[in-house]
Amino acid sequence: MSIASYLLIALLGVTPILAIANGAFAQPAVALVAAIMLAMAARGPAAEFSSIGQLLKRFSLAILLPAVWMVVQIFPLPSPSIANPIWSATSIALNEPSLPGRISIDPGSTLRSLFIYLIDVSLAVSAVIITKDRHRAETILFVLCAVTTFMSVEVLFSRLDLLAGMYPDTGAAASPFPAAAALAIFANGALIARAIERHLHQQDIRNLASLPLWLGVLSGLSGIAVAFAALATLARGSLLAVTGLGLTVVVFIAAVRRLGFRSWPSAILFAVFATMAGAMAVPHLQSGSSDLLGFVSVAPEAAVPAERMLADAPWLGNGVGTFGLTSRAYQAPGATPLPVSPSTAVSIAIEWGRPAIVILAGFAAQLFFSTFRGAVRRGRDFFFASAAAASVLVVLCESFLDTSLSSSSVQIIVAVMVGLGLAQSAGRTSSPQSYDKMTSRDASAVDRE
Repeated sequence: MSIASYLLIALLGVTPILAIANGAFAQPAVALVAAIMLAMAARGPAAEFSSIGQLLKRFSLAILLPAVWMVVQIFPLPSPSIANPIWSATSIALNEPSLPGRISIDPGSTLRSLFIYLIDVSLAVSAVIITKDRHRAETILFVLCAVTTFMSVEVLFSRLDLLAGMYPDTGAAASPFPAAAALAIFANGALIARAIERHLHQQDIRNLASLPLWLGVLSGLSGIAVAFAALATLARGSLLAVTGLGLTVVVFIAAVRRLGFRSWPSAILFAVFATMAGAMAVPHLQSGSSDLLGFVSVAPEAAVPAERMLADAPWLGNGVGTFGLTSRAYQAPGATPLPVSPSTAVSIAIEWGRPAIVILAGFAAQLFFSTFRGAVRRGRDFFFASAAAASVLVVLCESFLDTSLSSSSVQIIVAVMVGLGLAQSAGRTSSPQSYDKMTSRDASAVDRE
């Protein structure tokens, strides 16, 4: 298990480099590390894997369905009516009636997307296994804080004329840096909560000169300040608003824990508030479009092809990973094809099919409410699940704003944060009332001394 945790730390450590380089070597290297890590992590005690298996069993459909759908898109279909129309046109053009039809217009690209998806799943599962132990979970949290904060610093460095040429466009739609800055806020927020919780559970809780307390609080506040500065320089108002929604989740969880609400009523109450906020945000879309492009700020030369692709996309999609190939058919002569989709949601509608947006959003909601419930029910280690719940919500909302999820760096960070939150969402539970009694009992003991 120690080897697996070291590999996870090393993988997180090179994430800022991957964000800059983004070379072709990244995916094979990440795949190799993920495979070794999962194999080493799976060698733990059988009793520990029993609880992990029960935890992951709830998400079996969410894990398996995307992989199964990509396999269905790749394989030949018996009915031409289900296959993409391009295959029947190709069959006629080549005079080959026996040419099999598929949903994907490029099975090779869809197969590569399936490979990347399996890497992300293995990273998340490895993170769940590794961070089931509290001490390893704290170590991974420290690394996440350092990595995401450093990527936020890279955004600030990229604004300097002296260093501008060293970094890619940090404000691009597919750039990992805005998402990393948003996630840095929640990771550092968890670091602050950890420092406060550890201080409240020690014997002398009135000793405000505690070095671990102020070291954790000041480190977390510094990381949050750097992350907010990075988001401000990127001028991403929508992402700032979404990040504020994530912070609302963190504050809401802390409040309901203190007030003694139960987990499911708290989740329902937050869902009502979130629905009201979403209803107020819909009229303020960034364009007049009522479709998915209304959430993004995109140039007209890119918006027109994207709108046409959305309108022409089959109900079952064109195949995962085929956006670049599809965009070539919608470009004006001599124009540069769109390298990436305006947003992850747009690419899902075109590649996976429009129903996939609702299905995948439902899986994200399941993950959010699971970590939310775990944070409300958990004892003093609630901040792991709280940060994961906020991160899931922000990543879900950001998928409508840009394509940062296509970056391997963001995929690694999100997979680890989700795995960390899931691992620590189950365990010791503590009601807020019992927590208050324990804190009062500790304070009384200090008074008697």
